[in-house]
Amino acid sequence: MKKVIGITGSIGSGKSYAVEKFKEICKKNNISAIFIDVDDIRRNILDKEKINKEELNKKIYTNKLEMQKYKEYINPKIREFLTSQINLNDGFIFIEWALLIEDKFYDLIDSIIMINCTREIQIQRLKKSNLNKEDIITRMKLQLTNKEKIVEIKKIEKESFILEVSCNPQIEEYENLLKKVGLYE
Repeated sequence: MKKVIGITGSIGSGKSYAVEKFKEICKKNNISAIFIDVDDIRRNILDKEKINKEELNKKIYTNKLEMQKYKEYINPKIREFLTSQINLNDGFIFIEWALLIEDKFYDLIDSIIMINCTREIQIQRLKKSNLNKEDIITRMKLQLTNKEKIVEIKKIEKESFILEVSCNPQIEEYENLLKKVGLYE
């Protein structure tokens, strides 16, 4: 059985941490699953085409028109890669994508897992990254908030789950979610 699961949430919400937990659970239970990080796909495309990511980021995060041009350029390439991976693989396919809702690529997935936390926790996590405060605020403004994402997800006719991670859930909560998704009994 093939099932494509999109994992989304705003910047700093804990998507990558959740994905690591999902990988641990799959390994522990001998569940065949592949995990795709759209940020990695994007980086690989830019590297192959020798595009300076630092200069690009300065342009796209300060100018909405440049961001739109960038998305028009990169999103078809991302869609092509994801479609090929979905067609090549059976079983469970997890796609980690902060902008899954904003970029309207939910037609590629069967289920959505929304990783949710408070804005304060997002900011605390992002302060530990290599982004400065101005960059954090700029990037947060370019994405829907977690609350806005939840509203949009409810409009989409897809199976969806919200994992609240503000209080550092235990592994059992991740396991229970994957049971609901149908990964295992």
